[in-house]
Amino acid sequence: MTEYRTELKKLGEKVMEAMDENLGLPLGYIKKAFNGEGDDAFFGTKVSHYPPCPHPERLNGLRAHTDAGGVILLFQDDEVSGLQILKDGQWIEVQPLSNAIVINIGDQIEVLSNGRYKSVWHRVLATRDGNRRSIASFYNPSMNATIAPAPEFLETVKKETYPKFVFGDYMSVYAEQKFLPKEPRFQAAVRAM
Repeated sequence: MTEYRTELKKLGEKVMEAMDENLGLPLGYIKKAFNGEGDDAFFGTKVSHYPPCPHPERLNGLRAHTDAGGVILLFQDDEVSGLQILKDGQWIEVQPLSNAIVINIGDQIEVLSNGRYKSVWHRVLATRDGNRRSIASFYNPSMNATIAPAPEFLETVKKETYPKFVFGDYMSVYAEQKFLPKEPRFQAAVRAM
């Protein structure tokens, strides 16, 4: 598992570099923004198990939400489905693929990119058949990192931008509002500063 996590962390950093390039930011911008003063970004892994449910219509496996952090790398079960994303108001199933990593964007990338990238609403449905397992690795800012839109995106903006806040404050709000709309979470994190 140690080697797996090491390689996934490298992949997460490559994904952030690709986003830097795509957004026209200096190489390493997102990674640097995720590091707080004297504190490095956080990389963690969570293993989930969704057992078969005899009445899946009666409950959700995991309610719809966006992820709080930065880049999420998901190794999902290659046989049992259940993961869905919200696209254009419709829930779309993410088909399980053998030996594939699903990359998800979290709320902090949305803020840093000033909305050019959006965090993805997703959920996991309970299923009647099969045991679904997944391994999610999260590349998140340090708790004391200040998150704000990149200055490059503020020079030509004619609309309201995303607020500036400390990631730890955002996490305090997120813990209570994970399944609620994300925009009020951003504003609540500012008030917590």
